[in-house]
Amino acid sequence: MPDLMRIAEEVEATKKPRILTRHKKTIAVVMPVEPAPLPKKQEAIEETLALAGSWSDLDWDEMEKSLDRIRHESKPTPPLEL
Repeated sequence: MPDLMRIAEEVEATKKPRILTRHKKTIAVVMPVEPAPLPKKQEAIEETLALAGSWSDLDWDEMEKSLDRIRHESKPTPPLEL
């Protein structure tokens, strides 16, 4: 079925469906497929792992002092009402 394979590869490349006809009658439609999205949990894990080491070039003592200063300079967030 090399012809069908060629059509399938064309649909994949162009991302446009192909209508297959015989004697002016539609007999099949070949549709492009989208890859299944990653489950949200897996996506979150991959994004988190991508952050590993992103602050490794920073001096921890200096960073800790900066974060502490920001925490004390910032106005507290009001409590949530449910």
